[in-house]
Amino acid sequence: MPHVSVSEIIPASRAEVWSVLSDIAHAGRWNKAWTRIEFTSNQTHGAGTRFRALTESGDDFEFEIATWSAPEHLEVRPLRDTGEPRYPVMLESHEFRLNPSESGDETLLELRANASAHGLKGRLIAAFIWPGHQREGLKAALDEISEAVTGIASPVEPTGPSEPLSS
Repeated sequence: MPHVSVSEIIPASRAEVWSVLSDIAHAGRWNKAWTRIEFTSNQTHGAGTRFRALTESGDDFEFEIATWSAPEHLEVRPLRDTGEPRYPVMLESHEFRLNPSESGDETLLELRANASAHGLKGRLIAAFIWPGHQREGLKAALDEISEAVTGIASPVEPTGPSEPLSS
């Protein structure tokens, strides 16, 4: 199973970081792609919680909390329809692992994306393209989580000359 992880030390306690991550109703504070969250289960936290994340473009994605081990580990898995096409690389889960510093006033937050690769094309994409794309997205999420927890924006790293994206 291909996976990518990134980590960052956040200048806040594990409890403070967990309170932001476990507030599913307000996950749009750190996942800017999500404009609204709708719960599709009766529960709003803990393993088994199901929710739909809506985006500005009108897309919606269904998720389930697979692991909820407060305040250490949260795993979110996409829910798929049985008729959904199988892509060469498919996201299977996102994991959030929180490790406190010795003093307890900082948290090492690790984000991990786990995927499945299907066929030769999927294995090639998973080996050469998917990791960079996922790493970029995970790093952006880390920065947004850090800002949501501390109120301090991460410095923007220069990316070089900008070029228009081709369609």
